[in-house]
Amino acid sequence: MKVKLYISATALFLSNYFAIAQTVSDANGNLNIIPAPSEIICSGGLVSIDGPINIIFDQELHFQAEIVSKFLGGIGVKVSSGSAQMLFISINNEYSEPESYEICIDKNSIKLLANSSAGISRAIATLEQLFLLNRSNSEIRLPKVYIFDKPKFIHRGLLLDCARHFFDKKTILQYIDLLAFYKLNTLHWHLTEDQAWRITIDKYPRLKSISSSRIEPNGDIYSGIYSKNDIREIVKYAEKRNITIIPEIELPGHSQAAIAAYPELSCTGEKVFVANDWGVFKEIYCAGNEEVFRFLKDVLSEVIDLFPSKYIHIGGDEVPKIRWENCQKCQKRIVDNNLDGERGLQSYFIKRIQNFLNANGREIIGWDEILEGGISSEAVIQSWRGVEYAIEALEAGNSVIMSPTSHAYLDYDLKAIDLKKIYLFDPIPKGINPKLHGQVIGGECNMWTEHVPDKKTLDSKVFPRLIGMAEALWSTGVKDYDHFNSRIESHYDILTNFNIQYGEESLPISYETFFLNDSLFLKLFSIDNENTEIYFKHVNTSSSANFLLYSLPILIDTNCAISARAFKSEKPYGEEIIIPLSQHKAINKEPKYTDNFSEFYDAGGKLGLVDGKLGTLDFRDGNWQGFWGKNIEIIIDLGKDLSQINEIISNFYQFSNSWIFLPRSIKIETSLDKKSWERDDFNVFYPLQNPRKREKEISQIKLIPNRKRKTRYIKIIIENFGKVPLWHEAAGSDSWIFIDEIQVH
Repeated sequence: MKVKLYISATALFLSNYFAIAQTVSDANGNLNIIPAPSEIICSGGLVSIDGPINIIFDQELHFQAEIVSKFLGGIGVKVSSGSAQMLFISINNEYSEPESYEICIDKNSIKLLANSSAGISRAIATLEQLFLLNRSNSEIRLPKVYIFDKPKFIHRGLLLDCARHFFDKKTILQYIDLLAFYKLNTLHWHLTEDQAWRITIDKYPRLKSISSSRIEPNGDIYSGIYSKNDIREIVKYAEKRNITIIPEIELPGHSQAAIAAYPELSCTGEKVFVANDWGVFKEIYCAGNEEVFRFLKDVLSEVIDLFPSKYIHIGGDEVPKIRWENCQKCQKRIVDNNLDGERGLQSYFIKRIQNFLNANGREIIGWDEILEGGISSEAVIQSWRGVEYAIEALEAGNSVIMSPTSHAYLDYDLKAIDLKKIYLFDPIPKGINPKLHGQVIGGECNMWTEHVPDKKTLDSKVFPRLIGMAEALWSTGVKDYDHFNSRIESHYDILTNFNIQYGEESLPISYETFFLNDSLFLKLFSIDNENTEIYFKHVNTSSSANFLLYSLPILIDTNCAISARAFKSEKPYGEEIIIPLSQHKAINKEPKYTDNFSEFYDAGGKLGLVDGKLGTLDFRDGNWQGFWGKNIEIIIDLGKDLSQINEIISNFYQFSNSWIFLPRSIKIETSLDKKSWERDDFNVFYPLQNPRKREKEISQIKLIPNRKRKTRYIKIIIENFGKVPLWHEAAGSDSWIFIDEIQVH
C-alpha cells in the first residue's frame, strides 16, 4: 500500500474533540508517546506501512520534509522519488500557539498539520515515536488515530555546560536531535567559565590560545574550543529542528579564564591562570574599567553574529565582591554614579550590557542574582536558588524561567533528584497571584559538568531524567507518575538506538530510620518495589558472611554500618551502598534551634540531627544539615529521666571548594531546668584544622566532661568559620557549617 504523508503549515482541524485518556492495546497500537499529547482519539485498527511513502509538502517546509525523509530511510521505509509540490490551506481557527499541531492517521493517509514550522517539528517528533514504538522487525503497523497537541509552557530547555568539560560537535548535534524528539525547544549552551572559554572570538585570539586550555591538577592539559564554523553548523542544524540555541557568556563573575588571557580586564591586572578546580572564584571583570565594557561589547557583537536567538544569557550569578571592594576604579564608579555599594555596581554592570544588547535587537536572560540592586523588567530571570527569588522577579514584572536546585539540577545524584521528582515538577510557584502565572514562561534542566568528564557520564546523568522534565513542561493533563513510568519503559530501546547510555530512574536503594517503642529501626526500600529485591548484612560481620534478603525493618541497637545492594530481574541493580548508623541517648529528642538550617540541606527536618543516620562523603546524601553564614545554637531535651553524659560526638564536613569549613569552636552548656545554665569544662578533642585542603573530609569532634553528672538539657553552641579567607577564590563570601548527628552517650 502507498501512504501519502502530507506536511502543511495550515491552520488546525478537528479541534473540538474532548480529551480522552491515552490507551495502549493491540487494537490501537503502541501509543506510549512522551510527552503525553493533549488529545488522542483512536478510531480502532492498524495501518500497515508496507510500501513507499510519497511526501507532499509546502515549499517553506522543505527542511522538515528532509528530516522526515531521512528518518524514514533510517528505519527502512522507502520515500517515493516523485517531485514535491506545494499544498497550502488557510483556515481561521481558535488555536494560535506556534507549536500546536494535529496528526491524523487513517487507512489512506498521514496528515501533519500546524500553523508554523515549529508545530510541524513537534508533530514530526510524535510521528517518529509512533513509527519506532509500532515497529516489529521489518513490519510497521501504525494506529488509526487523531492527535491534537499543544505545549503548556513556551520555554522548555536543557542547559549544557561545555565550559567545565568539553563535548564535541557530534555530541551537541545528537543532543539537539533528542531535544526535538521529546519536544524540548531550547539548548542553553554554557560556553564560558572560570575553567575555560569555548567560543572562538576573532578580535581576541588569546581566548583561544590561552583561555580554552587548563592545566589539570595531575599536570595534564585539558582543552577544547568551538570554531565559528562549528557553531554555525550546530546553529543551522538546530534551526531545521526548530530548536533555539541560547548562548551563555558569563559576566561579571565566572570569568577567570578570560582574565587569564587578558589580565587588564581584572581589578588588579595581575597574571592568573585558567582555573583548574571547581567553585566560585574572586577574579572577576573590573566594573570600573571602561576597557572591560569594550571587550564585552566586542565579544557579544561576534556572539550576536553567530546566534540568531532573541535572547543572550549573560550569567550574572555568584559574583564575589571582594575585588570590587578593594579596587579604586570600582569604588570611584560607585561614587560617581551614586550607586548602592557593590550590589548597585553589579546592577550598573548588568544594565550596561543589557542596554548594548537591546540596542542590537537582543534581550537578556540572567540568573536570579541579577535582581540584586535592581534590574529592568524586560530582563528574563532564570531562577535557580529558590522560589522566593522567582516570586520577587514575578512581582517586579519580569518573565521567569524556573530551574531550581530542588528539581532541575541533573548534576545532582538520584538521592537528591530522581525521575519522579523531576516529572512532578511544577514551574508555577505555589500561592502566587494567578495573574502572574503567564510570566512563568517555562523551565530548564541544568547539566553542570564539573564532575561529568565524558559522554557516558553525561548520558547517564541526563537520561532518563530529562524526559521527565520534557513532559512536565509540555503536557497539560493531570500528572500520573505510574502511567508515565509505564510509558517510559518502551523508550529505553529508542534511547539505545540513539546510542545513549542512560542511567537509572531512581535510587536503587533508599533508606530511612524510624522509632518504635523507644527502639531505632532501619527501613530499606526501592521505589520500584515490585521488581527489585534488596539484600543486606552488617559491615562488621566477616567478609564471607552471606547477604540476607531484606523483608522487615532492622533493629539498630548500637553504632554500626549496614551494607545493602539491590537486584532487579535477578541482576545487580546499582552499586552496593554502606549505611552508617548511630544509637545514642538523644535519638528522637527534637532539638530547638535559634536559627533555621538551610532548606536545601535539612537532613530530613527538625529530627535530622537525632535520627541515627550519619553522613557520608557525599554532602548531598540527605544526612547533612547545613547552616549558611551563621553561628548555631541548639538545645536538646534528654527527658525527665536524667541522663549521665559520658561524651558528645558530632561529625562535621569540610570541603573548601564548596565553602564548607569546620567550625571555629564548639561549646557545651547543661541545665536541669532550662533556666540556669552551667558551662561545663569539657575536654574538646578537635581535629587539626587545615582549611586550605581541597579534599572532601569528615572530621569528628568529641567532647568529654571533666566530671560526670546527670543532666536534662544540653545546649550546643557552634561558631561559624566566618568569611571565606583571602587566599580562597571566593574570598569574602559567607561559609557553610555542615553537621550530621549530635550523638550523646
